[in-house]
Amino acid sequence: MLRNIAKVTSSGALAATFGGYFYAKSAMGDDALDRMIKFEKVGVPMTIDYKWEEAKCEKLPKILPTFFSPVGEEEETKRFEALHKKWAKPLFDVYMELGGFYYKNGQKIAANMSGVVPKTYIDMYQPFLNDIPERTSEDIRNVVETQLGLKREEVFSGWEDKPIGCASIGQVHRATLKSTGKRVVVKVQNPDAERTFKGDVFAINMLVEAAMPQFAPAFNEIQKQFATEFDYRGEMKNAIEIRENLKRGGFKDVIVPEVYPDLCTEKLMVMEEIYPSIPLHHALEEQAEKLAKQKGMSKKEFLDTEKERLEEEIKRLAKEGKVMESVSSKDYDRYIALQSLKQSTSRLSKGLYNWTLGFFLPTYDLSEDSVVVPINAAKLVDDLLEVHGHEVLIDGCFNADPHPGNILYVDGKLALIDYGQVKRIDDKARLDIAKMIVLVDEAIKVDPRTNPNVPPEVHAKAKKSIANFAKEIGMETEHMLDESFYEMCVVYFGRMDATFIYPKNILQWTDSMQEKDPLGNIDKVDYLVMLHTSSMMLRGLGEMLQQFKNLAVSWGPLARRALKEKGLLEGVEREVGGWGGGEKS
Repeated sequence: MLRNIAKVTSSGALAATFGGYFYAKSAMGDDALDRMIKFEKVGVPMTIDYKWEEAKCEKLPKILPTFFSPVGEEEETKRFEALHKKWAKPLFDVYMELGGFYYKNGQKIAANMSGVVPKTYIDMYQPFLNDIPERTSEDIRNVVETQLGLKREEVFSGWEDKPIGCASIGQVHRATLKSTGKRVVVKVQNPDAERTFKGDVFAINMLVEAAMPQFAPAFNEIQKQFATEFDYRGEMKNAIEIRENLKRGGFKDVIVPEVYPDLCTEKLMVMEEIYPSIPLHHALEEQAEKLAKQKGMSKKEFLDTEKERLEEEIKRLAKEGKVMESVSSKDYDRYIALQSLKQSTSRLSKGLYNWTLGFFLPTYDLSEDSVVVPINAAKLVDDLLEVHGHEVLIDGCFNADPHPGNILYVDGKLALIDYGQVKRIDDKARLDIAKMIVLVDEAIKVDPRTNPNVPPEVHAKAKKSIANFAKEIGMETEHMLDESFYEMCVVYFGRMDATFIYPKNILQWTDSMQEKDPLGNIDKVDYLVMLHTSSMMLRGLGEMLQQFKNLAVSWGPLARRALKEKGLLEGVEREVGGWGGGEKS
């Protein structure tokens, strides 16, 4: 691994030669080399630091026990926490300085994609979700008027220069249509976004290939998908298609904004404003602050305490071979009803007090509630997974970037925005995914980690069935081991919680998979990259909200529906029936 890092360092030095400079300038823009060097000054030593610590904790004690003592889980956590504190801020600063594709990576970190990002990074990187530095009003006006071929005032009767959100490629402004008086939001692309893209991707890709080669094929697919975001006319078509699909699907509690095609251009997109609404991550932060205040703690103290409590519970259950149970939507509804009643009673009693004894004694502040009515986290995560599952398994057209900054909370409903990264799959891929979901759903039920009483031969048949199907659809590894395919499928299509990867996190788990059986060519199943990225992002959000979801269970009904509509469900059920069943006597 360290030899790979050395290659990256020498590659950076080579790029600094005249030939490297000429290549960077001609292929990736005038400032591409400078941007690469700025990133690698942080990225390379940071990666070496983490990989060296990982080696000292996990590999070297086995290889050189005389020189390196075994490291316990608690000590390993302590060492890595020190590294998180050392590197989170320098990486944040260079991401913020460089912008472009680095903003997108900052979003992924802040969104806790896959539930693997350390809390130190998550907390510090929250600004990437919706608070990226804005462009000047002059720059924005120039883009708007150039794209429309008209003065801004000829199209919009009102315009707010202060953006309501800034992202990796553009920023969003509130406006009012002159022709109808309707409130709209206008997405305006950063003029430099596309120019810096190639160089940014090149720099990050060098580190990915050296330090995390298992992610290189996925990273290449992600950057291809990201490159499609530079023409907002494509995003307009995506938004219209998904809006119509979800309307047909009967999703009444999910809003996709209406788009105005006549006002959409390559670098400009106009859509209805969802009002009033709040970004989901802001709504969750407000709730955390209220809960912390109720307990007499700061928000940080409250979140740290909850994180520590949850991690201990997860570890305990994982050691016992059990999975975390989540509070159901119905249980949440009952609790919310109780809290709402308490809140109303509290407000009434305080109001009566203020109007009676309050004339003589200190009064209550009625703007502050001592009772917190929570968001139904279970319904929120269930709805997001159901919408995404419908997009994948029924429509064959899904949003590949559902991070929290793209989710708005609207009085119990969800509004989904930003359709720059939409992936379309054909019927074969859609049905292959559906079959895999059903197989994984049934296989986890007979996995020893969830059901130790199942006969070993039943689990062996389930494992073989999944491995055979993975090979059939085109998944490849270097050694084509059944065990590799099974483990990948149950994590990516099913559960990614501690019971299935403990004591590792997702990154460590992928490292171990790479060592045993490196990932092969993904050309035949490249659509799985965006599928796994987006579904793991949603499950990561679920884990933050203490909703530990099995994707195969969440998507199982939709997968069976898709297969049944094509007459394929009966064959899959026969295959599952062939595994046998029952428990050990």
